[in-house]
Amino acid sequence: MVIIPFLISCADPPFRIHERLEATLQGDLENMVAQVIKGSSDTNVLEAPYFVIRDLREFRGDTAKKFAAYAEVDFYYFKDIKIAEKRKYRYSTSWHYWDRYFKELFYY
Repeated sequence: MVIIPFLISCADPPFRIHERLEATLQGDLENMVAQVIKGSSDTNVLEAPYFVIRDLREFRGDTAKKFAAYAEVDFYYFKDIKIAEKRKYRYSTSWHYWDRYFKELFYY
């Protein structure tokens, strides 16, 4: 019996985690805008909706076994209403994706 050694890496490099975060946030923003347009009209949406990453942390060691990173993001997409949406995300090391686990609307 021959055993062939190989390496399996569960951790993603930080740049890959950041790329996936940007893609996830852009997709979420597009979905939010589409929901507003579907529910009312495109006149209620900013010409250039955007998001701001308020907090981004990467975890190391034992803390990173389940989740490798955390992000808190504010989305701005309403035109005439001073309401934004806050979402929190965590990056799953086993599934390699950003898990959305919290959202709320707030006045700014």
